[in-house]
Amino acid sequence: MKGKGIAMFSISYVVPVTLGLLLASGRLLSAQTNTVTQPQPSSRAAVKMAEVVVKGQREPALTETEAAVAPLTTRNVDISPEAKGRVTDSAGLLRNVPGTAVIRNGPQTGIVQLHGMHNDRVKILVDGMTITPACPNHMDPPLHAINVPNVAAMTVMSGVTPVSLGGDSTAGTVVVKAAPPQFAKDEKLRLFSNITSSYASRDDGWTVGAAGGVANQFLSGSYHGSWVKGGDYRFPGGFVRASGYDSMEHDLLLGFKTGPSIWGLDVGMTRMRNTGTPALGMDIAEDDGKRVGMRNTTELDFGTLESRFYYHHTDHLMDNFSLRPVTGMRMIAPAISRDTGFNIGLTMPCGELHTVRVGTEFHLITHSVYGQMLPSGMIQDTFSDATRNRVGTYAEWQTDWTPEWRTQFGIRNDTVMSDARNIDRFFAANAADRARFNARNHASTDANFDLTASTRFAPDKESAYELGFARKTRSPNILERFLWTPASSSAGQSDGRTYFGNLDLEPEVAHTVSLSGDWRGDKWKAYVSPFYSFVSDYIQGTPIARLDTAGLPVLQFRNMNRVDLYGADAGASYQICEPFAVSAQVSYVRGDNHATGDSPYRIAPLRGVIDFDHKWKRWENQVEVVLVARQGDVAQFNGEQKTPGYALLNLRTGYRFTDWALLTAGIENITDQSYADHLNGINRVAASDVPVGVRLPSPGRFFFVAMNLTF
Repeated sequence: MKGKGIAMFSISYVVPVTLGLLLASGRLLSAQTNTVTQPQPSSRAAVKMAEVVVKGQREPALTETEAAVAPLTTRNVDISPEAKGRVTDSAGLLRNVPGTAVIRNGPQTGIVQLHGMHNDRVKILVDGMTITPACPNHMDPPLHAINVPNVAAMTVMSGVTPVSLGGDSTAGTVVVKAAPPQFAKDEKLRLFSNITSSYASRDDGWTVGAAGGVANQFLSGSYHGSWVKGGDYRFPGGFVRASGYDSMEHDLLLGFKTGPSIWGLDVGMTRMRNTGTPALGMDIAEDDGKRVGMRNTTELDFGTLESRFYYHHTDHLMDNFSLRPVTGMRMIAPAISRDTGFNIGLTMPCGELHTVRVGTEFHLITHSVYGQMLPSGMIQDTFSDATRNRVGTYAEWQTDWTPEWRTQFGIRNDTVMSDARNIDRFFAANAADRARFNARNHASTDANFDLTASTRFAPDKESAYELGFARKTRSPNILERFLWTPASSSAGQSDGRTYFGNLDLEPEVAHTVSLSGDWRGDKWKAYVSPFYSFVSDYIQGTPIARLDTAGLPVLQFRNMNRVDLYGADAGASYQICEPFAVSAQVSYVRGDNHATGDSPYRIAPLRGVIDFDHKWKRWENQVEVVLVARQGDVAQFNGEQKTPGYALLNLRTGYRFTDWALLTAGIENITDQSYADHLNGINRVAASDVPVGVRLPSPGRFFFVAMNLTF
């Protein structure tokens, strides 16, 4: 095993770096841009999208088709080397995006929250794929499938998301993309490469990323690889045990241009070992993901045809003894999830004013999980070949009535079919639950309908306003329906409670109203986006007349009558003079559960960020102040703890030696503030510097350094 580990080290580190260095000998490419705006709609209307300044982003976050339907609240994410150098996973890149928050049970378990809704309520597209976590506690959420160095673009759409970019979700959409195929612009052969590396003292963590390829005008081949590794992270009181991580990713991409079409074939794998999740009952011992896919864009006489096919397979193994002391019985829990997806969409201009988009989507899931007690060898199935298959169809009609006015209407149907086999393997104590579950019909079919309507008014180049309404639907996931006996599986809730599934659940239905305003002058920009959502049949664990081993009521997933979520995102920036600028943003969300009289679980508190930027020649410097309010609105059923507010001071700097070499560094939490983010999970690891039952602290003061070379 030791020799095998050394071999894997050699393959994952030496090969990518060597490939990158060889390709670096090719001719230099153009300098990396500092400012990227979203592609503008191809229609004649001069309706302006909200522009977002990002650092170091080379690829457009959205295609022209996606940008044409994106709401005014769409935000590109900073994926600069400096931003990547200070985070442990791809979800960390979202931490300062308005309206967005990240739920954490460990350093690689970032679960996205948009406007107070998280997990399956948020649509996440990873390079065009919808990925199902294999772990029933979401140790491997969708963004886990792409390492930080491999992220080429990331976009958040909050508010009212178009039906062509939604489906089977009640919140917004996060679009994450790896680098697309690159082609030469002339007859000369093009060589390209990129090498990134970073180190953070928080956990002695480091990343290495290497990408490179070769292309002519019609063919392209490229490789993208990364390795991310770190130990237990530090906080002002010591170390958080079982918080280390070790992950690698390797991807191959082939591109073809044939007449009006661009084809792409991608193959990739991820490999994770010994990655801690201290807020959950187990840690990741192994997690292997494999994928293959194909994509196509074809320009036709009557429109643009886009399609994507993919297959993603995850083998996941967790245990409660590799990274933490054993406080009970030694257990392992293998899990498998398989995602097969296909989507195809057609965008058709209809005269000078109208654009019609139609499309269909298939997403097929197979999921199996079991737990095994090692001393006795006894096995119990959590799910047995559970399936959740979805067929979606949508139509959108967009009209640019004048250069100032635009309307957009969409309708979507998603038919969701779920089923699970009878439970054959079970612990004797759960025989009655097994008998009741097996006696029921497990199959269910939901016919869901989504509606969206929005209007945008841009009276001039300096302002734009948008009003949107959406009715969006989400069917229960496999865990919520088929968890046949009480267990600690909870899709990453990390509340220490025991959950029970419910075959009689109805789909959630969310009605959202969003209003957005965007203004700008020669030296300033500002935006504000209030929103209001009410969700019918909201799915939440509620107490039943049954106690768990700790003497607490078991929480069964049930439909709540109504949950309201409301708040606003706002921001502004001002160019004080040529080298100095200041910007600020604030995000607020509040939740009301009408059935319980309290708040939904794990809602992000009021958060504000102020940045002071300085640019001089090749230097870029930033002072950042993060202000987070106390969170006193908590969920009583989950025993959620209130958290105090805190303030952080961060300092960053960067120097571009040449057009192709950039060095960035920074100090985070300069004052070594001791704090715990409200969305951090509750520690469950004994013999740690964090007591069991206490919210996981966030890192104390640490420095990072990152280098980016682009050729």
